[in-house]
Amino acid sequence: MRFGNDDQPLHFGAKSGGGKSGSRPVEDTTVHGNIFNLRPATSRPIVAFVFVNLRDPGTFQDFDDAEVGTVVRDRTFRVTHLAAGDLTVVFLLDQAGVNQDGTIDPGDPVAVFQDPQSILHNLSANTEVTLEDVDLTFNLSAPDTGTATVQSDANIIVMQRFPPPESPSEPLPPPAGTTPEPATTANE
Repeated sequence: MRFGNDDQPLHFGAKSGGGKSGSRPVEDTTVHGNIFNLRPATSRPIVAFVFVNLRDPGTFQDFDDAEVGTVVRDRTFRVTHLAAGDLTVVFLLDQAGVNQDGTIDPGDPVAVFQDPQSILHNLSANTEVTLEDVDLTFNLSAPDTGTATVQSDANIIVMQRFPPPESPSEPLPPPAGTTPEPATTANE
């Protein structure tokens, strides 16, 4: 898949934009959600791109990480394996049939998720982001000006996931001020 202008498409894979796949220490952030309103109504495929630390929102070529997912029939989407950083979510109204390529071609409508409070900025690794009830508007007469919004910041849910605690290899010391019990064996 590629995303970009007609001069330099963005290729996902071994090397994408400014980052190299597999070079990030933690890739466990997930963005998922649902489309509530879609304008104009369409049955064409919609693709969700999530960029980490995007530095050129016009051409989508300079970033640290990027992943892609498809909006499925029930209007939900999930994009996984993202690195920590500032997230930018972009939706593509793809062509149908033989022209469906997961690529932003000149004239393809895109909608950038609006995050005026910067809730999706400076996220740590292993974060789960939920975008509830996204209103997605593609502007067919000005394809690069579409918007994706939510009714309020409460529809943007960010939760830090913590790894399960490791079991200690050594027993924990007794609390301060107590005497440890002597170890007993089955023969006692």
